[in-house]
Amino acid sequence: MDLPAEPQIRWILRTTATLLDLGAEPVRGLIQPNGDFFPDTFDASPRAAAAVLARVQEHAALADTKIALNIITPEGEARAGGGCSSGACATPSTGNGEKFERVTLLADGGYLVSVAAAELRHPVVLTTAFVRAISFIFLTEAGAWESLQPRDREPAIDLAAILLGFGVLVANGSYIYAKGCGGVQVHSATRMPVDEVTLALAIFCRLHQIPDRTAMRHLELTPRAHFEESAVWTASNTSLLKLLRDDPARIAADGYDLSESRSWLARVLGIGVRRAPTLDDELVAFERSLPQGRPRTPALSQNPAQKAKLAELRALVDESLES
Repeated sequence: MDLPAEPQIRWILRTTATLLDLGAEPVRGLIQPNGDFFPDTFDASPRAAAAVLARVQEHAALADTKIALNIITPEGEARAGGGCSSGACATPSTGNGEKFERVTLLADGGYLVSVAAAELRHPVVLTTAFVRAISFIFLTEAGAWESLQPRDREPAIDLAAILLGFGVLVANGSYIYAKGCGGVQVHSATRMPVDEVTLALAIFCRLHQIPDRTAMRHLELTPRAHFEESAVWTASNTSLLKLLRDDPARIAADGYDLSESRSWLARVLGIGVRRAPTLDDELVAFERSLPQGRPRTPALSQNPAQKAKLAELRALVDESLES
């Protein structure tokens, strides 16, 4: 699996530094799609969807924010989601097949999160939609949305969600296999592609000292493969990742170099790292610098300085081999 292109890696690092400064930190650690974080029974009903939204809202420390759930049906019928203590309750709405806003800011300062009724049948799609909606609300409440460049806003929603602890859910939502009449197709419920999402997840794990195996435990096949490659890259760039907290201005200014990915064994053995030249290297380089096309011994006899330098290097090599 390939890593993102360097411009995208730098964008991820630069935007991560900005979001960290705005408080994009996990409250519940790394959120996993299991019963520990989502204990409610899910039966694809509006009430079950409201419970999932309430859990996501709670895990992002936004439980006090007024949020309502709106389920859009193709028939134009109202669907009630039932009550919930967090305020994530469904309100009537009609669906006419047109695109709709995922999140709407209400006049009272609250938010309306809308999902299509068809999304209730796909837990990964639904959960990803809720995570991105809550991430947008976080960016809005933190005052970051308007400060972002318009082209960066949608991918920043994914990145903020990852930094809030929802990286595994976002990664699984970035690469979804769907079977249809034409065979297996791949869909994405995110704006960032899977390679960028998993790199951001690997950076998150490194920042918060979360073992890679913990993140991989609930990753689907393709996101898992991408994450494994990303984890190798982050392990090869630990000093760089420290700058995200220690010197975010340097990250923002792109004042750093990226290191290539090297496996654990390569890092231990020093494989792939440019070493300092040895005496043998200097000797070879010196001999290569001598004039070509004529015998070297006469050439040395005509240049005492070169002859002395070569003798000195040979003596040092011999001494090194004998010691």
